[in-house]
Amino acid sequence: MDPHRLTPRERALRILGGLGLAAVGCAVFAISKGRDPDNRWALAGIVAIIVGLSWAGPGFRGRRDGPVSRDTGARPDGPISAELTAVGLLAAWLVPGLGHWMIGRRRKAVLLFATITACFLAGVLLAQGRNLNYSRDKVYFLAYVFNAGETALGWLLTRSLELDRAIPHLQVGFLYTAVASLLNLVAMMDFVETCTRSGRAGDPGASAEAEGEAT
Repeated sequence: MDPHRLTPRERALRILGGLGLAAVGCAVFAISKGRDPDNRWALAGIVAIIVGLSWAGPGFRGRRDGPVSRDTGARPDGPISAELTAVGLLAAWLVPGLGHWMIGRRRKAVLLFATITACFLAGVLLAQGRNLNYSRDKVYFLAYVFNAGETALGWLLTRSLELDRAIPHLQVGFLYTAVASLLNLVAMMDFVETCTRSGRAGDPGASAEAEGEAT
């Protein structure tokens, strides 16, 4: 039995649960746009959509991601050590995608870095650099913590900017940058799951899949 193939029950739970959560996120986002000028509930809606779709994805594919890196051909000879997992998690917290890069998932690492950084920079540009300040909105800044390296660099570059005039898209800038940072949290969770799955690479089903993908 292929350990990476989902059972019909698992597929149904992932598809229905994931799409249901995404639908709730869409409803929260739509309602909040009319009732919440600070967009904080909109942020929660976007997070629900992201988590829901990521949960439903394997259900549509019918299988979990395997422990083999499809883009480099590398496969672990054994479980990824706890030390490497911890170092990679720290790296992923500092730079989006860096943890995946360290374990050989190079294309996924580049994709994560490009999308998260683009969304983060879009928020900074929309807010004209005035959104990376803890004193201006503590709730959004707590989300920025999950993208530590880019937040620290952005804060160093924009800390001298004062909110001395009205910024038309300030709240949207807060929202974009917060969503990017929470996306990095999702990427960090994916990294940990990938490292955990690699610990099962020695079982017969996973080993057979690894051999097939390496050829």
